[in-house]
Amino acid sequence: MFLQRPRIANWLHALHLGQPHSQTIDIELEALNRHAQGKKTALEIGTFQGVSAVHIVRGMDPQGVLYCIDPWPEDDGKPNPCWSITERHFKRSKIWGRVKILRDFSSKVQSQIPDQLDFAFIDGDHSWEGIETDWAIVAPKIKSGGILCLHDSVTPEPEPWRVLGSTRFYAEVISKDPSFEVVEIVYSLAVLRKK
Repeated sequence: MFLQRPRIANWLHALHLGQPHSQTIDIELEALNRHAQGKKTALEIGTFQGVSAVHIVRGMDPQGVLYCIDPWPEDDGKPNPCWSITERHFKRSKIWGRVKILRDFSSKVQSQIPDQLDFAFIDGDHSWEGIETDWAIVAPKIKSGGILCLHDSVTPEPEPWRVLGSTRFYAEVISKDPSFEVVEIVYSLAVLRKK
């Protein structure tokens, strides 16, 4: 309900009366944490309110760093409420020192993304063009043996209507890339390993 009213959600979160929201469900969050275990250099595109980022960081090596990309645009000069929730959630979760914020679109900050990523989670723009851009940026930066997770890449059986540009791009392009192998599918999340 409050997803459509992020300013109200922000006030509730500030007062400890609400939690950050994520469209990544619990079993997908658990998979992100599991596959991030021990990783040192990670990336997330589409941080939203920080829920998945906290799960990823908690799985990483204690010295690991997660790069978080999201534009969090201001509205009429007012701070983005989702950014306010994210910043507060990171501080409350005690991971603030383990994240590097790249506040823009992936195409604008790609030069700041490190090479040889151990782990990446793409959950940004779910259009064909959006995932095509993120894939072109991130896939070459994953090191051999590294993990790449893609949200909303598979249409879950209980939600056959959930066909997005990202699910079509996954089926037609990513799933055929010989550089990656599927590790597992968790609901709408595809987990790949670079060969």
